[in-house]
Parts: sequence; structure tokens; C-alpha cells
Amino acid sequence: MHVSIRPLDSSCDLELDQYLALETALDEHTYGAHQALTREQLRAQLVDSPYWRTQRWIALAETLEGGESLVGRAAAFIPLQENLESISVGVSVHPAFRGQGVATLLAQEVLMPAIRDSGRTLIEGCGEIPEGHDPDSPDHPVNRLARRLGISRKNLAVCRALPLPLADTLLDALQAEAEEKLGQYRVELWDGDIPEEHLEAYGLMLRQLELDEPDEEVEHEAPEYTPERIREGERRLREQGLVKITAVAIAPDGSFAGNTEVHVHSSPGSTLGWQENTLVMPEHRGHRLGLALKVATHRQLRERAPQLRTLVTWNSHVNPWMIEINEKLGYRVLYRELVLQGRPEL
Repeated sequence: MHVSIRPLDSSCDLELDQYLALETALDEHTYGAHQALTREQLRAQLVDSPYWRTQRWIALAETLEGGESLVGRAAAFIPLQENLESISVGVSVHPAFRGQGVATLLAQEVLMPAIRDSGRTLIEGCGEIPEGHDPDSPDHPVNRLARRLGISRKNLAVCRALPLPLADTLLDALQAEAEEKLGQYRVELWDGDIPEEHLEAYGLMLRQLELDEPDEEVEHEAPEYTPERIREGERRLREQGLVKITAVAIAPDGSFAGNTEVHVHSSPGSTLGWQENTLVMPEHRGHRLGLALKVATHRQLRERAPQLRTLVTWNSHVNPWMIEINEKLGYRVLYRELVLQGRPEL
């Protein structure tokens, strides 16, 4: 099989259609569901921001008919405001073309040169390990690729998926369990953007989430979530067709005690959604706020996104508190995700 590699041309409709087809194949293979993005929504996803820039490449295999089929992709993600030593890299290959050297070719031809050209010294990547397998086995493709890049395991996350819809009886039982400890705390649901008057306080919660993340040996500088940065993120979500369902926990004194977000695509054909960040501030823990927050957002899914089949989330394997909540809701392990870092001489 002859494979050629070139930068992704986001102005080419045909190339974007192939890229979308690859994304659908990858998501269906891993999650049994996918997002149905339009070309313009994908273009919005690919655009750089004031906080990072991204380089993207595609791998094309010649078909028997003489055309080309997009069989893989690679990306290099470069932070611009913090983590200025870091560059994150990733490779994905169509399930039907794995084991044929496509990922290795992408790493050698584009990722390693991009790392050298960036001047960044801390290299980061992620990779999937099937559930029940030894994450440190040198035989796994992700570990073979990591050795080539000079990076190694620093954390082990767990990807879980929740089949939808959820039964009201389950949500009622979990809400009753949360209310046993809630006391004078309450949960509010926000639709769409964060209210202007709460931007600063919400940004502090987002930063606290990254400061608290139990990520073992990962080197990471938590961003400052300014009002401008939050609004930029919200604008990008809208342009990508994503709807944000947000719940916040309010303490008896009126301050924010925690938050959670779920992101779902607005297209009727999208069956995959994402459980994003969930945080309870340190001084407010012990009131089952994490459970109450998630029950509140998950109740909205049947009304706001009835087409969803699967909601996906990630947790570090050393975060037993959030794992317990997720398992009560019915999330089940799909795979383990290695977080890999290193300072190689390339």
C-alpha cells in the first residue's frame, strides 16, 4: 500500500468530507456513536485561537481504482499562553488500515520534524489501551510509537461511556441520595453562555479544576480562565454546533461551590456527547455536590438531545471520588488512556 502525507487543506470540500468520514469511522469504532458535523462546523473546529495553534496532516492511500482514500491523520498542538515548553502530538488511523505502518509513517515524516521545528522541549501525547490489558506492555502500538518519540507514561486515565437514555427511576434515586447531604446548598442550571456577572467566579472554578486534577507525574501549568478566554471558548463551541449544558452548585452564602458541563452537538444526526469538567471546590466537599450536579445535567439530556446514544467522559485512575459517581450513573469502562510525556533529543 502506497501512502502519501500532506498538510490538511481545510479550504477543500472533498478533503473535509473525507476527514469527516474518518472522524465518524473512528468514533463509531471506539464509542458506537458519532457527531454529525457540517463542513463549516469542522472548519470552525480547525481554526487556531489566541491560546493555541495547531498543525494538521493527513495520510492518503492509493486505491485500486486510482484515487486516494484518507486513512489517517496527525496533529501538533502548540499552547501560546502557558505551557510554553510544551507541544502535544497525536495520530489516528482508520480501523481498517491499522497495523500497516501508517502511524509510524506519520510520526517519522511530520510529527518528529514538527517537534524539532517548534523549539518546544516537553513532548506530550495520549494513546488508548484496551480494557484488561497491561498499559505498560511494550507490544501495544501506542507504546511502540511513544518509544519512537522518546516519551513515556506519566498518568493513566480511564475512558467511560454512558448508554442513553437514562431511566427516570435511576435519576430520582440518585437525586434522593444527593439530597441527604445537600443541606442548604442548591443546584442551578444554565442554558448557553455563562452569565456576565458570574464570569470571573466561574473562571476561578475552571482553574481550580486543573489545579486539583490528580494527574500523577504529568507536567502541566493550569491556565488563567479570564472572561475573555471563557467567551472565546463559548464562541468556538457555537460555531462548531455544540450546545453546552451547565450546572453550578450554590453554597449557603451565595458563593459558587462547584460546576459541571455537558457538551452535545445540535445536529439530529449526532449520537455522541461529552461529559466535560466536574468540580467541587475544596472547602465545599462532603455534601454530594458532584452527584447532585451530574444528576441535574443528565436529566436535561432526554429533552435537549434525545438523539444521543452515548455520553463519554475521562477520569484519572487515581480519582476514586468521581469514578464512584460515574459508575452510579451507569458509566462503564471503554478503554484506558495513557498520558505520555518526555524531553527527548530529537
